[in-house]
Amino acid sequence: MTRTLLLAAALAAAVPAAAAEDRPLIEVGSPTFHPLPIAVAPFQADADARGVADTVAQVLRADLVLSGLFDVLDPKGFLADATEGLTAPTIKFARWADVGADGLVKARLRRAPGTLKGELHLFEVRAGREVLLQEHGVAPVEARELAHRFADDVIQYYTREPGPFRSKIAAVRKSRDLRELVVFDADGKNPRVLLSDRSLLLLPAWKPDGSEILLTSYRGGRPELWALRVADRSFRKLVSVGEMSMGGVYSPDGGRIAFVASQGNNTDIWVMKADGSEPRRLTTDPAIDVSPSWSPDGRRIAFVSDRAGTPQIYVMNADGSSPRRLTFQGNYNQTPQWSPRGDLIAFTARDERKVFDLFVVSPETGKITRLTQDQGRTNEEPSWAPNGRLLVFTSDRNGAPQLVISDPRGDRQVVVSDGQGLLTTPAWGPVPR
Repeated sequence: MTRTLLLAAALAAAVPAAAAEDRPLIEVGSPTFHPLPIAVAPFQADADARGVADTVAQVLRADLVLSGLFDVLDPKGFLADATEGLTAPTIKFARWADVGADGLVKARLRRAPGTLKGELHLFEVRAGREVLLQEHGVAPVEARELAHRFADDVIQYYTREPGPFRSKIAAVRKSRDLRELVVFDADGKNPRVLLSDRSLLLLPAWKPDGSEILLTSYRGGRPELWALRVADRSFRKLVSVGEMSMGGVYSPDGGRIAFVASQGNNTDIWVMKADGSEPRRLTTDPAIDVSPSWSPDGRRIAFVSDRAGTPQIYVMNADGSSPRRLTFQGNYNQTPQWSPRGDLIAFTARDERKVFDLFVVSPETGKITRLTQDQGRTNEEPSWAPNGRLLVFTSDRNGAPQLVISDPRGDRQVVVSDGQGLLTTPAWGPVPR
């Protein structure tokens, strides 16, 4: 049994079943939702880990803020003794209650051969008890990864849902005469270039297991679907149908890819096996059909069509049957992205001022909610976090297009990238298994 499992088992034995059932639950989207006040105490560390302790604590605080679930208290206002321990009997919970904390996070960092280890302790202040104890080990250069794991632990405790912060966001960056596929942490920081190419790169899309990223590449002189293997960065062509093949997206089970192809002057939604074999056309309307997006159960596909005269969002069965129009407002709706929760489809729309903004629509009722307005001239290309609780998109509100993370209502929006290069077509990847 791993140390994490031993710690969890010991904690489960120490906390009565009734107490476990009474633990706080953050119900996102409920009428009574309020961010939970939480304190992240300065982390303790052995001598050889003190250099990264502050970094891990700062990243954890930023993750909890970005989640929108917590009111993260300012450490400058803490009243507790800095030498306070990591166990409930050594903590004066009244001092944490005095600053308004409902939750308290403490941690200790230490180094082992080739590993940075962190031990997370979560306490409920009013009950005066420890409710979560986790230990993680990462490579010494991955201090931010340790913080993201801690954030997901805290989120899962309070919401009963996996957190998103171990996942990654891919985007295409224009840098001088190159196009780069860049992968960011889920907080928009720590960019790493996976691929640089002088030809045009567009529309990254993750395989559900995170092992590959689909791309539309012009390396062969026209749009074709290519796949980048993340582990070794090998890049191979998957399919080329007709004059154009682009915008590929994996089905939720990873077994199929929906994409756009032009053949015989007709642009349609196609589907094929994940290895690029057996491509077949799904739509047959003479209009332009583009931008497929799978429902989380794999049974339906949202797409864009101008068959009614203007680009609108449609939904059809995964075999191409029973297409129906979903949006009837606006005359230029595009880039639908189906939420992993299944309840919303995010999309971009251009208004009468030629400004692009973000909206969400219910695939069942057609009800539309606007997320952005008067925040630059271009807010577009939404992509959902794997838990469906956050969205990433590009916005020029601060100048060059950068990554913005928002909640699904648009109430909290944060520019998270650093402004280096023009960013396009972000794709939020899965949580590693």
